[in-house]
Amino acid sequence: MKKSWLYTSFLFFSLCAGTGCKKELLEQNSPDKLTSDNFWTNKERALTGLAAAYSQLESFVDWDNYVEARSCRDFYREDFAQPGTDAYNYAWWMQIYNFNYDASNYAIELLWRDNYRGINFSNQVLENVSIMTPAQIDDSSKNAILAEAHFLRAYYNFKLLTNFEKVIIRDKVPQQETDLPKAPATRAEVWDFILADLRAAEPVLPLRSKRPASELGRITKGAAQAYLGKALMYRAGEEKANSKALFTEAAAWLEKVILSNEYGLVENYLGLFDGSTSNSKESVFELQQTMDQSNGAYFKSQLSDWVAAYELGGYGEIYGTPRLVTEMKKEGEVATDKRYDHRLYNTIFFKDPYFNEATNPRVYGKVFDSVFKNNKNAIAFRKWIPAKLNQLGNAVAINVPLMRLADVKLLYAEAQNEAGEPGKAVTQINEVRARAGMPALALSGKQAIFDQLIHERVMEFTLEGSRFYDLRRWGLLVQQMQAAKRQFSADKSFYPLPQKETLNNPLAQ
Repeated sequence: MKKSWLYTSFLFFSLCAGTGCKKELLEQNSPDKLTSDNFWTNKERALTGLAAAYSQLESFVDWDNYVEARSCRDFYREDFAQPGTDAYNYAWWMQIYNFNYDASNYAIELLWRDNYRGINFSNQVLENVSIMTPAQIDDSSKNAILAEAHFLRAYYNFKLLTNFEKVIIRDKVPQQETDLPKAPATRAEVWDFILADLRAAEPVLPLRSKRPASELGRITKGAAQAYLGKALMYRAGEEKANSKALFTEAAAWLEKVILSNEYGLVENYLGLFDGSTSNSKESVFELQQTMDQSNGAYFKSQLSDWVAAYELGGYGEIYGTPRLVTEMKKEGEVATDKRYDHRLYNTIFFKDPYFNEATNPRVYGKVFDSVFKNNKNAIAFRKWIPAKLNQLGNAVAINVPLMRLADVKLLYAEAQNEAGEPGKAVTQINEVRARAGMPALALSGKQAIFDQLIHERVMEFTLEGSRFYDLRRWGLLVQQMQAAKRQFSADKSFYPLPQKETLNNPLAQ
């Protein structure tokens, strides 16, 4: 979406952003300042309110949460990643990596705080725009804004439910202090709430092709359908007794995305993560960033520096493990060019003939041996580092695909495999593999297809924040963490309620 729309100031929405609101603040009326009573007066104001609801996506406007806390939560919990030496200087980072955190961990607090801010902003839109009159906003715009707010509230609740075992449903803006204490809902209740919001949004949202260029990046029908499928897949992992029905419904929603012809796999896989491609045809929902600071906005980050190896000029906070290389090389050099799966080379930078071709250096014009001469066993990540070396050390705008077609296809394949449609599953697997130069597979049997899906998701989504959640919904977390020699126990499958929440909310136990 364009910065002029999305990145409008949302300071006035900070009222009641979390559970620590004060009654006296809520009751103040200042005649010369905007309030909830005099703000919601026209379409432009409604869009500004919606911009505030978008602003908390992945906490990308907050350094601590987006670059540091989010990276630790999403990347350090992958069994194929390990911290760099500098990470040992940050106790709260290493607590996440070692799974010895408690309710006071800063990364956990930030995750809870910002997603509830997003929920609060979404609730403000839903409550206030819904009562705007035809003289203030036309019905089409009103319904579209409400649909986007429903999606955003579902997204924030999904982030909470997949990270915390207990979640509090906040379905309205608190009006007084007594509204704040509230007990966690059951997981089934939260799943129902998420799915209801997505189902409310989906019929109203436009197809991607119907969005004008000025609205690029805003939520579309395809995004709602994809997240309906994903939410149902995740729920199926928890509710085994009802999993068949959940898989069947998930497949139906995911199929709508595939058959819409709105999306396609892009040839340049690495371009999805290095800033050279944004809002590609593969992108179903994408976190927007920009290098344009003409209006004083700052919507770029130093995530690249956090991820980039120290030897390349980054902070060197994360590296891959030998176990990752073994998994990614598992099929051998069977690609069409007689190399390994191309996703291997586009995900990591390691000691391999591919990266030591002096006449064709592929990472910033360097070969591996010259860069890692003192660290021959290094396994550096290529995802999220910029295409050009001179962009390291400076904040850079690299959009983050939050949902892309490859994920839709592999989730669909998994759902169809579980629903007894192996042929449909294999077709999608092979389409994703073809983009990586890999030959088609003739798979048969539910277990063989599932095993291949596990491998494909490693190849496709390493360092995209899905591995931990995949292992958990498959019931493989303990097994794989043990194989990786990680300090993990089943009680660390979810984060505890943050300490600040339990102190401020007597019903949050």
